[in-house]
Amino acid sequence: MSQLGGLAWVVFLFLLGEFGADAVALAARASLQEAPPATVIATCSACHGSSGEGNETMAAPRLAALPQSYLQDQLDAFARGERRNASMQSMARGLTAEMREALSIYYSGLQAPAKVNVEVPDAVRPQQRGAWLALRGKWDNDVPGCVQCHGQGVLGVGPHIPPLWGQQASYLRAQLLAWKHQDRPGGPLGLMATIARRLSSADIDDVAAYFANAPDSALAGASSSSSAAPLNAVPPSAFRPAEESSIADDDFGREVRKGEALFLHTSELAKQYVGSPINCVSCHLDAGRRADSAPLWGAYTVYPAYRRKTGQVNTFAERIQGCFNYSENGKAPPLGDPVLTALETYAYWMARGAPVGIRLPGTGYPKLAQPPRAPDFDRGALVFEKNCALCHGADGQGQRSEAVTVFPALWGELSYNWGAGMEQIDNAAGFIKANMPLGLGGSLSDQDAWDVARFIDSHERPQDPRFTLSTEKTRELFHDAKFSMYGTPIDGHILGSP
Repeated sequence: MSQLGGLAWVVFLFLLGEFGADAVALAARASLQEAPPATVIATCSACHGSSGEGNETMAAPRLAALPQSYLQDQLDAFARGERRNASMQSMARGLTAEMREALSIYYSGLQAPAKVNVEVPDAVRPQQRGAWLALRGKWDNDVPGCVQCHGQGVLGVGPHIPPLWGQQASYLRAQLLAWKHQDRPGGPLGLMATIARRLSSADIDDVAAYFANAPDSALAGASSSSSAAPLNAVPPSAFRPAEESSIADDDFGREVRKGEALFLHTSELAKQYVGSPINCVSCHLDAGRRADSAPLWGAYTVYPAYRRKTGQVNTFAERIQGCFNYSENGKAPPLGDPVLTALETYAYWMARGAPVGIRLPGTGYPKLAQPPRAPDFDRGALVFEKNCALCHGADGQGQRSEAVTVFPALWGELSYNWGAGMEQIDNAAGFIKANMPLGLGGSLSDQDAWDVARFIDSHERPQDPRFTLSTEKTRELFHDAKFSMYGTPIDGHILGSP
């Protein structure tokens, strides 16, 4: 019997249940050197393809180029019985831990499928249900866009957030349904199980088809869920901004969409004014629509306003300039610059119909009552490790997918600087409580939110652009507040020291 014929026979017998998993494991262990033995690879190939490309008919996922640690985690979960699939459980249990590691290394090293259409569409519309869920989410149900975790082009981020583009639609659908019905472990933070439960079956069909690279024609018209409620509503508040579909297809509407694109992709489209790779949407969720996440509709109508930070009345355009100076750690676009004009136009469009001069419910970030115990660095470190490190990295430096920032740095040279509002522990605590972890807003206790904000804001970051003479003098002038850590000692270092 030829080698190929022998491998095919092994695969055939295994799939029929005649060739036991223990025998596969014995054969594998006997010949394992630096790569998985051919018999085991052939068995995997029967479902997952000779190049790990997956099989739509069998709902078998592509394995090629997925993160090694992610693949190993899944094999280990099958071996423990935490993931349910009779064939995969039998296979995984018949392999040693070393063999599962070797298989994960092998498949992670295969070439990924060609990237097709991973660029963000210029103007995705709410009626393009799959694309909208993937790129913008369903924030009325606290579902962030898939790209906010899996990266632009959904190419994956880090070892535990896999790429989605090009994955088999049948597999994606099956896994989302498994999470929805609690037939698969929820994943880190239980996030995927929570997200899936908030999606309808039609939502799942649409987003799975999108990631499987469905023809554009399938996304352009009405889908099975086209009569469902709009996807881009904000949580209940006294004001609801206009739906995206109301943006006119004229010169003004194009300027609104330009502003929206700048808001979503600031570090790419306004790079001349951005010092740290942070986007407006990093702190103003759902493209600036979400209540309790400093929504644009809550800010636009209260300017011009006197600001203690500047000691004068500022226009809305000047307020945006401050965001570039501090939160983006960059430089302010000059008044009249096309970037400012587009962003201000987008905010104006979103706020149309809102009462002027009134602070609406949901404006800014929530103000939390001071906690029973003073915010604590060490407790905050534990909260960060458990709830934040998955996305922002154990070192707080964020994560990128290829050249694009997915999760921003929370401290260090790539973070917001000491002049940003988020350096105030009370501001950060309110934002975290309402919105973090992403998609799980409200899951942390008030005490945890205060503690982790204290931890995050007790790290060094870029200097305040208003630095005057010394750290001590700068604190006196600009940071003389209970919840600013600027100018305070941490392990013998004075935060904000030049």
